[in-house]
Amino acid sequence: MLTKIIKIISVLFFFLLAACAPHPRAASELPVDDEAKAVEAKPVAEQERETAKVSSWEISGAMAAKSKNKAWSASLNWLQRGINNYQMRLFGPLGSGTVIIEKKGGTVTYRDGPKTASSRNASELLLKQTGIRLPVNNLYYWVRGLPAPGSVQGEKRDRYNHLSQLKQGGYVINYARYTSVKGKDLPSKIYLQGHGLSIKLVIRSWKI
Repeated sequence: MLTKIIKIISVLFFFLLAACAPHPRAASELPVDDEAKAVEAKPVAEQERETAKVSSWEISGAMAAKSKNKAWSASLNWLQRGINNYQMRLFGPLGSGTVIIEKKGGTVTYRDGPKTASSRNASELLLKQTGIRLPVNNLYYWVRGLPAPGSVQGEKRDRYNHLSQLKQGGYVINYARYTSVKGKDLPSKIYLQGHGLSIKLVIRSWKI
């Protein structure tokens, strides 16, 4: 059960190749890629409007999760087609199998080998299958470097007005690096901590 919990946590975020660093540096302290350097900083409102236009994507990357008892890493493929259609596919280490969380319309389906379960609420499905509470719908925003709708406890911006740290829903999300994709700056390294979890996502490729 512990192994499955770690797998599902890893699928959902982002949020990983190595063990999570306890104190990641802010994005403003790290270099951005050459294309992003050439772009002037945009006002925050404009930056968020442009980023919000990215509603469909395919992410390829690696992720790692760390809890009190175990650390684990795997590869991730995340296909998103608007807010209500996605598939997150986690490829386990050493060929241990694939875990999938998929949403089509109003139904979310969880698959782990022959095991399949469905619900209309992704967070409740995750809780029932793994015992983990995670605001699944927020990931649609967080992975793009945007606050999710609702209360925000705090945020920081880098010198390019990228979101470098977000506090929301009991989690602290640090954005350590951005990359420019078709003129839009999107996160390529994310750390998420909260509720006893540390999660790292390294995004190798954004397709939008």
